[in-house]
Amino acid sequence: MLIDSHCHLDFAELAPVAPLLARCRAKGVSAIVVPGVSLEHLGRPLALAHRYAEVYPAAGFHPWFLPSERAALATLQAFAYEHRHALVAIGEVGLDKHRGPALSEQQWWLEQQLVLACELDKPVILHSVGTHDLLLKTLQHFKGIRGVVHAFSGSVEQAQAFVRQGLYLGAGGVLTRASAHKSRRAVAAVGPQHLLLETDAPSLLPAGLEAEHNSPEFLPEILASLAATLHLAPETLGKTLSCNAKALFAL
Repeated sequence: MLIDSHCHLDFAELAPVAPLLARCRAKGVSAIVVPGVSLEHLGRPLALAHRYAEVYPAAGFHPWFLPSERAALATLQAFAYEHRHALVAIGEVGLDKHRGPALSEQQWWLEQQLVLACELDKPVILHSVGTHDLLLKTLQHFKGIRGVVHAFSGSVEQAQAFVRQGLYLGAGGVLTRASAHKSRRAVAAVGPQHLLLETDAPSLLPAGLEAEHNSPEFLPEILASLAATLHLAPETLGKTLSCNAKALFAL
């Protein structure tokens, strides 16, 4: 039974949800963690979790979709406290060098949401594009923080530094690309005990698949690619990665 640790199941590209989840179950995908991304969509992952037992919701503001007013932080805080027993994480939060508002604004939102995660004793789902070193420096100020750097695409040294911080790395569709030599070396260097399986659907369609969008039903294909990289049997690796997700998110 596989766990998709990062899937935007509330996005329109993945509708209708019920038949999609039926296809996922048929392929052995038993649980899906759905991050929050924006103020407007704050309650969507939780609403899906109320309808479908295999959905586990998170809440957070993605660096691409940060609110225009910092006062919106109070809305997120109130929502997270009210639903703290249902939410499995704070996220998706983080930094992106190439998209979104100024990095200084992204940094403010990241730090506030890391504070919230610490207050609620929740893991964080982290987005980092071109900002791994800055993110590592930030995390050093939050002792005991735990979580996952999703869709990791950094170097061996950066991967090892995140692991030393107590974080997992998200392994997804990027690793299936022929050009992803650096990322494959990084995940191989840290080993399966520090990895989570993910799709980031509807984004990051695995290489070789003819589909309009990525989907959590493609998780076995990602697992097979990762297993080849790590020289492990997919069944053995799948069990390890599912145990990692259960431990991090208290599923």
